[in-house]
Amino acid sequence: MELTKTVIPEFLTGGGEMGELIRSRDWSETPLGSVEMWPQSLKTCIRIILTSRQPMFVWWGPDLINLYNDAYRSILGGKHPEVLGMPASEVWKEIWDQVGPRAATAMQENEGTYDESLLLIMERNGYPEETYYTFSYSPVPGDAGGTGGIGGIICANTDDTQRIVGERQLMTLKDLGKHLLDSESDTAVYNRAITILKENPADFPFACIYQADLKAGILEMVGKTDASLADTVLPPSLEIESTLAADWKFKHAIHTNKSLVVTGLKDKYGKLPSGKWTISPDQALVIPIIQSGQACPFALLIVGLSPYRQLDDKYRSFFQLVADQVASSIVNVHAMEEARKKAEALMEIDRAKTAFFSNISHEFRTPLTLMLGPLEELLAQKEGTLNPDQEAHVMATHRNALRLLRLVNTLLDFSRIQADRVQAHYSPVNLSSLTEDIASTFRAAIEHAGLQFHVNCDPLTTDAYVDRDMWEKIILNLLSNAFKYTLGGSITLSLEQDGDNAILRVQDTGVGIPAEEIPHMFERFHRVKFTRGRTFEGTGIGLSLVKELVLLHGGDINVKSEDGKGTTFTVRIPLGCAHLPADHIVKNDYELYISGLSEAYIKEAFHLGRGNGTSMNGNVPAGEEKPRVLVVDDNADMREYLQRLLEKHYWVDTAANGKEALEKITAQLPELVVSDIMMPEMDGIELLNHIKHDSAISSLPVILLSARAGEEAKIEGYDIGADDYLIKPFSAKELLARVRAQIRISRLHQQAIDILQHSAEELEKKVEERTAELLRKNSELEQFAYIASHDLQEPLRKIRTFSELLQMGLQKGTPVNNYFDKIQSSAARMTQLINDVLNYSRLSGRDVQFVSTDLNAILQQVKTDFDLLIEQKQAIIKSNELPPVKGIPLQLVQLFTNLIGNSLKFSEKQPVITITGTPLQASERASYSGLQDDIDYVKLEFKDNGIGFEQKFAEKIFTIFQRLNEGRQYAGTGIGLALCKKIVENHRGAIKAEGSLNEGATFIVILPADQ
Repeated sequence: MELTKTVIPEFLTGGGEMGELIRSRDWSETPLGSVEMWPQSLKTCIRIILTSRQPMFVWWGPDLINLYNDAYRSILGGKHPEVLGMPASEVWKEIWDQVGPRAATAMQENEGTYDESLLLIMERNGYPEETYYTFSYSPVPGDAGGTGGIGGIICANTDDTQRIVGERQLMTLKDLGKHLLDSESDTAVYNRAITILKENPADFPFACIYQADLKAGILEMVGKTDASLADTVLPPSLEIESTLAADWKFKHAIHTNKSLVVTGLKDKYGKLPSGKWTISPDQALVIPIIQSGQACPFALLIVGLSPYRQLDDKYRSFFQLVADQVASSIVNVHAMEEARKKAEALMEIDRAKTAFFSNISHEFRTPLTLMLGPLEELLAQKEGTLNPDQEAHVMATHRNALRLLRLVNTLLDFSRIQADRVQAHYSPVNLSSLTEDIASTFRAAIEHAGLQFHVNCDPLTTDAYVDRDMWEKIILNLLSNAFKYTLGGSITLSLEQDGDNAILRVQDTGVGIPAEEIPHMFERFHRVKFTRGRTFEGTGIGLSLVKELVLLHGGDINVKSEDGKGTTFTVRIPLGCAHLPADHIVKNDYELYISGLSEAYIKEAFHLGRGNGTSMNGNVPAGEEKPRVLVVDDNADMREYLQRLLEKHYWVDTAANGKEALEKITAQLPELVVSDIMMPEMDGIELLNHIKHDSAISSLPVILLSARAGEEAKIEGYDIGADDYLIKPFSAKELLARVRAQIRISRLHQQAIDILQHSAEELEKKVEERTAELLRKNSELEQFAYIASHDLQEPLRKIRTFSELLQMGLQKGTPVNNYFDKIQSSAARMTQLINDVLNYSRLSGRDVQFVSTDLNAILQQVKTDFDLLIEQKQAIIKSNELPPVKGIPLQLVQLFTNLIGNSLKFSEKQPVITITGTPLQASERASYSGLQDDIDYVKLEFKDNGIGFEQKFAEKIFTIFQRLNEGRQYAGTGIGLALCKKIVENHRGAIKAEGSLNEGATFIVILPADQ
């Protein structure tokens, strides 16, 4: 041991495993000779490499004998340890064509070499491998005692393979993420992906993408990186069940959603595109492009694998990331497409609503014109035809007709703006004078209400270009709004110049706006809840219309307010005309301009400014036998009308809102309260709750008046505790009958509490039963239904009521009586139109329950409703046993009513209506679009022998407001069949019509069967 230790050369001590190998090797028979004979320069090089952690080697002597350290073993791979002591040309024979000349340069020319990230195809583990190295060959001189010259080469190596490959793959992934992001279609995603993969020929010698149509069983190629990829290998179109698809394992990849390796490509297909390499791939990877959680892939990505890379986990993960990037982009495209379709659907709904508003506004204007004309002719007569009471009735009717026309015009203006059909005409005006003149029309109404009105309009130094009609609407709406919510103090309108802008301010000392409501003030149909004001009436689109008109002038509007202290609206519009469309500018002379538009606003303001006043018979001696009735309504016309109607039989007191009513009830208890629901400060519901929850007055009967039509509204009224509920418009006889009944019940309650308790229990039971049947709906036109029911029906009711009162005192056949006939006819038509419109709008609700429905019972109910008409026309209605359906009973009653009523109306001879119901056969389903595959359906046919229609109008008759016949001969609104279509669509069914002129019509209805 001591002898061995002494013979170990010092330069070989340590050095790890390679030091041990060099020490243990017998070098005497090699070109290097025994270790003891090695030249000092070699020993120094060996000592350097053995103590270094950098991969290093020494090639020594003419044969370049290979010596290396531990770190260099990873470079040699499977060649270690056999290559220790072998000539370098044998160690690296596969790359000697590249490294040999570099070694010769160092040995023969005594000149070092340097290469950075040089590609070397090494065979270290039994297969050719893509590698990248940075290395330098440094010549080492021999010992001076020897032959002199260069003894060998020492080299340090850096393996750059992972860095080069990683950067290359990262660039591919980055490009995919960047360029696929804004693709607008599946095809664009695939094409861009192929373009990016083509830029990385090292990892993608060839690649292609097949889009999958699994229903058709077809794969369609949507792109490939190399045009030379033969169609016989991967054709443009391929059946999934074909032999070629099986060879490529396409079907297996689709069913398993896993990537699969296809081998033996050279033997099967010969030479294939090789990308960066000189030899073609022998393997390919088939990768499903699929969304996570999805059952079937969008497409398949086929990648020819590099012949110089092993398909390890890292390499496979890279390809999977590529496929995932493509799949993610496809998902984004589909999501954007869905979002686009939803946006288009919303826009279509908005366009439909706008068209709906526009259509019904036009429909309303015709009967309004026919009402206003005769009324104005009556008011213009000076012969004393009307007595003072009659004249007051006519004036109230005319005033409410004007108000209704203003509401309709506002709706029409707004719908035109929304549909971009407004043509503004901007002309130069003296804006200060114009604004003062418009505002002055409001002065009398404002001061009559006890308010101060200040107008301060400074002269402007620059011309202002405005549409005069629009500017008038802006001012009148802002002043009307300020007047409505200012109960005391002042209203100030000012106009001033700020640079190149005109600033209009309307400031009031009114009730103000809560802070949380301010962001919503210019939203259409938005109204501040529970605010105090002169009235609760209004459409909720006035301020929204103002904003749209201001925007058309290139300006803006904002509001500042403090609850309880007042509000300021500020309008800013640019001066001059540079900001306006040149083709809408009208160059004309300055002129003062006031249209007739202000008349409706001023009359309404005067009307709102009238106080409640003192009732004519409000103070009644104690013990008076006449019953006392309290009328509560914020509309002065309505209060006066109800007072005149009731004071012949009762002592009548009035209040303008619920708060005032409670004060009067406390002062003197009435026997009955007749109250509107929608009022400022305290509405009818809150008043009712106060009465019914106060034990001292809880027995006080309350009749609620509301413009909300329909059975649901009545049930809701009863449900909140009303003793009776009356829908506007109502007749005078009906109101008097309800009042008499409630007072009689109230008095009987004092005499026979047990009987009334029993009656109350029966009433409560009835209400509960009816409430249980209630189907609450959320219509897509809820805002408009509210406007139509409250703000349109109320003035219409007054028109009909006052006309009836006036006509009662006139002799039949007189010219004046003819005027009233026209008013009554137009009002009746408008009432029917409003009811049909409300029915149509309420059908949008989808939050109802579908239940098993007996169509035979519904048919019997409808026949009972038509008893008189059937008897008058001697009609015959036949039917078979109708099968049950799954549906909404109330809507199905409406459907049968409209279809049977349609057949009765359009039959000139004895009507024969045949109704049949059968299961829908599978062979017939294709004739009806929109039916669901997993649902059975029932086919109903309504056949008549009426006047029929031409088949070319079969689709047109289901359009709202569409009529094919003269209204004078066949009355109607043109909404009935549109209602039928909407009801059927709510049931996810179908409807169509067949007919021949003068040969009858058949309506076919498809409804879900009761499964």
